[in-house]
Amino acid sequence: MRRRRYWYTFFLFISLGVFVIGTGRTEGRGNQQKKVDAQTEQIKQMEQTEQVADKQESWETLESISGPESVVQETEPKETEPSYSPVPESSPLFPDDFQEVLFVGDSRTVGLYEYGQMGEADVFADSGMSVFNLWDSRISFSNDEKKTLEQVLTENRYGTIHVMLGINELGYSMEQSIEKYRESVEKIQAMQPDAKVVLGANLHVTAEKSAKSTVYNNQRIDAFNLEIKKVGDELDCYYIDVNKIFDDEKGNLSKEYSTDGSHILGKYYADWVQWMLAR
Repeated sequence: MRRRRYWYTFFLFISLGVFVIGTGRTEGRGNQQKKVDAQTEQIKQMEQTEQVADKQESWETLESISGPESVVQETEPKETEPSYSPVPESSPLFPDDFQEVLFVGDSRTVGLYEYGQMGEADVFADSGMSVFNLWDSRISFSNDEKKTLEQVLTENRYGTIHVMLGINELGYSMEQSIEKYRESVEKIQAMQPDAKVVLGANLHVTAEKSAKSTVYNNQRIDAFNLEIKKVGDELDCYYIDVNKIFDDEKGNLSKEYSTDGSHILGKYYADWVQWMLAR
């Protein structure tokens, strides 16, 4: 009986120990699981916090890069001052009274002076004038003593200088004539650096006169005028061609404007002057 009680008691203690151990293990497992769950929850919270922070940081970065102010700055560039000054309106080549204007030329320029009512213009011109005798010629200037062109350019200052030469040069080599022409224009520019130099095209002759000569014809006049225009381009001069108002439909001096085939009638020089004033 005692043995049975002893074994019963022993068995009870063994069972109780197993229960306690099992319960401890269960509780340990429970506590461990709770720790694991708590850590997992903490990690999740940390991840969520980091994600929120990352999102906030990304949003702030995005705003700093492409926010409304930045977009406005990119789409609305700043206004800047122009790096150049506005170009003023160009003044006319010839003032109404031709004040401070010098005309240099041959018989066509003499006609302008005598019939064109050119106001206060100065004129250095002669019927036989050419680039070959331009600087040696002495002309009665402004009802005064005869002077050379060099004297005139030295003693006076001009705003505009009109040069029309070439008809008397047609009997010379075209190349030599143009070279002398260029040298003359360069000298005028050197002596009057502030003046506008205007190169006038030579007036055509009538078709009848042009057909009678192999030298003084409109083909050679056109060739010479073309070379004058090139000189003007090279030396930064103005070039004007009055033939458009006196030519017929074939490009010859209209015979209704001339009696000798080379010069226009006196009454038409006023039209020439008005045409120049409109330039």
